[in-house]
Amino acid sequence: MTVELLDTLWKIAAVIFAAGAVWGELKAIRKDIARLEEKQDRYNHLQERVVKLEAKLDN
Repeated sequence: MTVELLDTLWKIAAVIFAAGAVWGELKAIRKDIARLEEKQDRYNHLQERVVKLEAKLDN
């Protein structure tokens, strides 16, 4: 193998590794966003229930 071929293979391997790392980070970010959306939905539903219960108590 020539030096140029080894250098090219090394660069290709580095690009593939970097792409995998970026994909893994994006997957983790999507998971975090989904978790936060679920928590926000629970909080919003809690606020709606509190408003309804306060309205019942006022009557």
